[in-house]
Amino acid sequence: MFKSKHALFFVKKTVFQLFYFLFIATVYYELVNSKFESLPDFDKWVLVGQMLFFCLFVFIVNVKFFDKELFVEKNISKVLLKNAVMISVILGCLFYFDQYLSINKATDSRALFFYHLLFLLFTLAAALYYLDFINYLQNKSAIFRLIKEKNKFEVDLLKSQFTPHFLFNTLNSIYSKCHTSSPEAANMIFDLSNFMRYLIYDCSTHRVLINKEVTLIQNFIKLYKLNYNAQINIDFKHKLYDENQRIAPMLLLNFVENAFKHSQIGVSNEAYVIIELATDHEFLYFKTKNNKMSFPNKLEKGIGNQNTINRLELDYKDQYTFEVTDLKESYEVYLNIRL
Repeated sequence: MFKSKHALFFVKKTVFQLFYFLFIATVYYELVNSKFESLPDFDKWVLVGQMLFFCLFVFIVNVKFFDKELFVEKNISKVLLKNAVMISVILGCLFYFDQYLSINKATDSRALFFYHLLFLLFTLAAALYYLDFINYLQNKSAIFRLIKEKNKFEVDLLKSQFTPHFLFNTLNSIYSKCHTSSPEAANMIFDLSNFMRYLIYDCSTHRVLINKEVTLIQNFIKLYKLNYNAQINIDFKHKLYDENQRIAPMLLLNFVENAFKHSQIGVSNEAYVIIELATDHEFLYFKTKNNKMSFPNKLEKGIGNQNTINRLELDYKDQYTFEVTDLKESYEVYLNIRL
């Protein structure tokens, strides 16, 4: 019937809201009708209409504007304080409207005030419950999507096992043939084999040891230097608080690769890349800095850091900070992650 889950989700939310406000209107009318029988029908419907309007206002304000403070900032006291101010203003408006329509003169103003307050607080509770339920459904949907993607990745990984196995056997054969005739070439093949083995096998786990990511960066630098005979200026400093700390795999290498790609390493003798990595008992601190090319690099195009940032959102949502300093002659990346 519905073309997508998003359409079904939208219909469910709409039906909930319609039934809720129909319920509010019905109950409020019955209360007014039984409590203030002497009021003309027009005045009764005016009371129902204004009550429905302000309840809808409270509901919409909370759903549209306070969801971030509730679920991202997790500041419930701030939300309740804002609602207290808003409801106080609404009660003042309702009292003014009732005075203007002369409804208070024919009714018990204290009972009317109590009804107004009761329904506004009830609507506030319904809005907060609605927000919590919607957030739960969205998180559940996101988890199912990630599980589905993970299962697909694992299946694809199993399908691709044959090719890496063949590749490593071939590299081992080449390594054994080169070991005596060309030791330097053999070491290059050995480093490449270790680099690829880590990418294909070790990175399939959810978390890896940070010291393995350090080794990965070191091997990447070593392999990169093989392309150039001249000395190139690459400085990698690292200091780990605990080598058994773990991190999502392949998060840092993309920043390193981009630093190499967009610097003048191998082109200019003044080019440089600086990489710094450190951890304490709780955080990882990572920085890359490189000079920028003085001419546009038309051949080197890629998705940049965005893919890694998307992974950070999945693996470390609200637990990382990422900053970029883009100057005329240099480019710096700063990344902090709560481990």
